[in-house]
Amino acid sequence: MTLLLRVGHAMGPFYPSIGAFARHHVVRVGWDTPKLVGEVERVTWELAVGHPTADLDPALVDDLVARGLLVRVEETPEGRLAFARAHRVQPLGVGTLPTDDGGRVVGTWMSPVAELDPEAFDIWAWAHLFPDLDAAATGLTGASAIPGDDPAAVLDRLVHRLPELLAAEVLYLDVPRDGVRPVP
Repeated sequence: MTLLLRVGHAMGPFYPSIGAFARHHVVRVGWDTPKLVGEVERVTWELAVGHPTADLDPALVDDLVARGLLVRVEETPEGRLAFARAHRVQPLGVGTLPTDDGGRVVGTWMSPVAELDPEAFDIWAWAHLFPDLDAAATGLTGASAIPGDDPAAVLDRLVHRLPELLAAEVLYLDVPRDGVRPVP
């Protein structure tokens, strides 16, 4: 089975002038800001948080994959590794509060976003510190609540948890980038 995941951080609609309709929606992917034009593109992008459904237009999905806004992840060790070396995660949220079971609530006490179990919390809190998901799996092996005693097992769990974390909007997928924006 193949996962279909959205890539990038939704930056919102672009209005060309006051009172005008939104021209497109902006997404940040790495240093770039590709556009989602029309509601069908935007909704297709937003729904890409797991296994593709039959109601998604295959041609549109292919186009969004080609533009780097969606990624297909083959659920094989090789597929997960190729995906992990080409992507990283970035957390969303402003803070955490503890839960009774050792997890955390992401957000604020006034506006909680999601309750994360210890495994999901460690992905949210620590995976973004690594340049890509492969490095994150290696770094989190034996040092987190993610079960597994080797990086491949941790990567498997990390990829398995991504759909729910994307759907909860507590993190987003990005591409690896260095600290300096390339000069055009």
